[in-house]
Amino acid sequence: MLQPHFSRLITHLCSSLLVTLALFSLNATGQELKSIASADSPSTRLKVKLAAEDNWAPFADPYGKGLSHRLVKQAFSRVNVDVDSLVVSYARGLVMTKQGIVDGVFNLHKERKTQEEFVFGQIPLFTTSASFYQNNAHPLQAQSKWQLPEGLVVGIIKGYEYGDELAQLTQLRLVEVDNHNQLINLLLLNRIDAAIMYDEVANQYLAQMGVSKVIGRSVHNHTGDLYVAFSKLQPNAQLFADKLDQGLKALKQDGSYQTIMNSLLAIASK
Repeated sequence: MLQPHFSRLITHLCSSLLVTLALFSLNATGQELKSIASADSPSTRLKVKLAAEDNWAPFADPYGKGLSHRLVKQAFSRVNVDVDSLVVSYARGLVMTKQGIVDGVFNLHKERKTQEEFVFGQIPLFTTSASFYQNNAHPLQAQSKWQLPEGLVVGIIKGYEYGDELAQLTQLRLVEVDNHNQLINLLLLNRIDAAIMYDEVANQYLAQMGVSKVIGRSVHNHTGDLYVAFSKLQPNAQLFADKLDQGLKALKQDGSYQTIMNSLLAIASK
């Protein structure tokens, strides 16, 4: 049988341990609540890590610059969020976002498939159109995409979205490549009959390669809104989507958004 003083000592130690555990639990809970509250505090700066594609000038180039970078950074800055951009291929950016390695990726169309895979805000970065491009020596004989002939070989870029209707153009034979330079070179060599490219992006690359008069726009493919898409595996995905919406609203209200977009019009007019 334990001596009375040993019994009292054990009781005292157990009581002390229980008090310590209770204090630790309260402190952890307090820190958790403080962390949650700080995310909504206007004075606290958050950081979002985004994958940015490397082959979509003038919106996103290999050097981490472009209109999308400017829009995203300025919009997030208005709501106290710092942006850490990681320049990778578009396909790699999608994979990293799906796996939760980064918080998000731009520039994505909000389509049925992408809405199942990512979290989107309500306000797009911008609206853009894509068209079928041809080698002008061999023009397409069609007035719309629905009239394109059976077996037409069309180049597209791996991982890109080209509108929900592309899946309905079952007469086309699609060939995937990694970047715009490959796409344009295949068109120049008549290895493909047409290529789908976003118009502002096509203008940039055709001018850089000096083939603007050789490769021309044919029929319209689609027009769509582009967004930053956030990872469903990241707990702050909806928070960042909402904050980006707030920041874009602020840019539009003070005219900064239009100033940035005017630079796109200047590029298109060259």
